[in-house]
Amino acid sequence: MTSHVTGGIMANSNGRKGRRKRRDVFDERMLIVPFGIMFILWIVAAVAWQQDASRLLVAFLVYVGLFVGAGIGTYIALDQNRRDLGRRLIMVMMGGLLLVIAVFSDHGNMQIEGLFWAFIAGIGPYILLHYALAKLVGPLIFGRIWCGWACWFGMIFDLMPHQHSRFRLPPRWGWIRYLHFVASFVLVAVLWLSFNYDGALGRNGLIWFISGLLLYYVMGIGLGLIVHDNRAFCKYLCPISVPLKATSRFALLKVAGNKEAECEKCNVCVEMCPMNIDIPKYIKNGQRVLSTECTLCLTCINLCPDDDLWLSFGLDIGGKEHIDYIPPRSRMKPKST
Repeated sequence: MTSHVTGGIMANSNGRKGRRKRRDVFDERMLIVPFGIMFILWIVAAVAWQQDASRLLVAFLVYVGLFVGAGIGTYIALDQNRRDLGRRLIMVMMGGLLLVIAVFSDHGNMQIEGLFWAFIAGIGPYILLHYALAKLVGPLIFGRIWCGWACWFGMIFDLMPHQHSRFRLPPRWGWIRYLHFVASFVLVAVLWLSFNYDGALGRNGLIWFISGLLLYYVMGIGLGLIVHDNRAFCKYLCPISVPLKATSRFALLKVAGNKEAECEKCNVCVEMCPMNIDIPKYIKNGQRVLSTECTLCLTCINLCPDDDLWLSFGLDIGGKEHIDYIPPRSRMKPKST
């Protein structure tokens, strides 16, 4: 049983069921509330500054206000065809903030290896808390929303020119991230048990974290440019996606759709999905999108021409992955005559 997050069902111009009329223009009115919140936070920051409050608190209030006004406000005001630009702006602002906090807060190595050290050695409570909230418990409710809206790797990869990959590499490539996950665990176990090396906290943790960041950025950008896919790292190499995929199977929030939609005449959601999910195979089968590859980027919802997709809360378990491994119609060579 599922319920819509926003809006009700209404008949669209085709007489079929849709959620609402599409908005294809920038709507300045949608900025009123976000900008109002922004200015309120800035007033609070100014008062806090006058009261000699912590500069860090003042800066945080100013940034959160800017995030709500410029980030969220821009996203909801943009026309649906351009909302992915707004999402990328939100991702840079959110991922950038979290990355700065992770680097300068001295809370430890937030790479997957930091989690393994924290688990094996019983250290790094903030590392464990981060992974518990963002990578284990959070996905039980919101799925892989971290990957689509807050990841400090994804925010850089999404700036590359191949926003929507044209096809996905064969399934065997996806197993590399599992090998990466296991190799990282084995490496940490050997370093800790054999050499008592702590790469989670202190100077070693910071060096490991920054080195890992740079390595992942080089790997992700390099692979993305080679295969013309911004999210290639996420699909084939990222070890953090392993626990995310495991828990997001049970996510309450997923994409749902109109079973009566004429998807076979469109398939724009398949061609534009950054993760190459064959969305209509779920929708036409009366299911929500149960793929654990979904990052809730909302590209499919925003680009569906008949508004036949929406977010919903419900109880179901991720099933078989329906992934589009075949180049789309627009790129397939015509048969020779």
